[in-house]
Amino acid sequence: MNKKKDKKKILIFGGSGFLASHLFDELNKKKYEVKIFDYKKSPYLKKNKKIIIGDIMNSFKVSEACKNVDIIYHFAAVADLKEANRDHLSAIKTNIFGTVNILEAAIKSKVKKIVFASSIYARSQQGGFYSTTKLASEMIIERYCEKYPLKFVILRFGSLYGSRFNGFNPISNFIIQAIKQKKIVRFSDGKEIRNYIHVNDLKKICTDVLKKKFDNKYINIIGNKATSVRKIISLITKFIPDLKVVFKNEKMIYNYKKNPFTYKIRKGITIRPKNEYNLELGIKNLIKEIKNK
Repeated sequence: MNKKKDKKKILIFGGSGFLASHLFDELNKKKYEVKIFDYKKSPYLKKNKKIIIGDIMNSFKVSEACKNVDIIYHFAAVADLKEANRDHLSAIKTNIFGTVNILEAAIKSKVKKIVFASSIYARSQQGGFYSTTKLASEMIIERYCEKYPLKFVILRFGSLYGSRFNGFNPISNFIIQAIKQKKIVRFSDGKEIRNYIHVNDLKKICTDVLKKKFDNKYINIIGNKATSVRKIISLITKFIPDLKVVFKNEKMIYNYKKNPFTYKIRKGITIRPKNEYNLELGIKNLIKEIKNK
């Protein structure tokens, strides 16, 4: 059998973003035919790779982009918790109606599968409007896939970190504070627990879920080890000494303290990375990258 013929044509919405840009590289490495759709140009895109500049709220542009596509990764969203709750109408429009635009285009173009970037906040009472938009999008996707011949994979991400970070990534922001101000300020007691997962592990999992066994599954993707925010800050001080660390014990409005799975709505399977990227090494490399910038 000719393996080239088995390779699918893939479109990544939000492909210029933190995780999606890594996913793009991983899919290209596996010889998939990949293009991205984003409102901004990717600084990580090679000249011979295709990008479509556009907004997922533009149904015509989305529809045109979906032509001759087999699989869609939907990673475009208002993903910052604070921004989503500060401007909830914009978050609702982008995250929910943008998803509907993509689904309509997918049906029209006879796309075979959609992989949606959700969040573990979708099963949480925390997160405010952000978690609501993710949960609503999950349910809308499921309904579309019941009605039409379209498969789905819902990826519920936990706490991400690593290279190409976005502006609201906590670990990266701690490191930036440490380098620029010689101080880290955390607006909590720092005892909240996270299962951090490196983007290098995530991109592999996001590629693996294209396998048929993951069709129509909800997948919670978290790191293997539960780690406190205080531990993360302690690791940073190991590599950047003489830091002042301040914990301002303020009430957390949207962020979860420990276990975000407070809504028992959809039964999900959990995937943890094999040969997980070392947390200490990941932070050390990230500090080095940010210093070089």
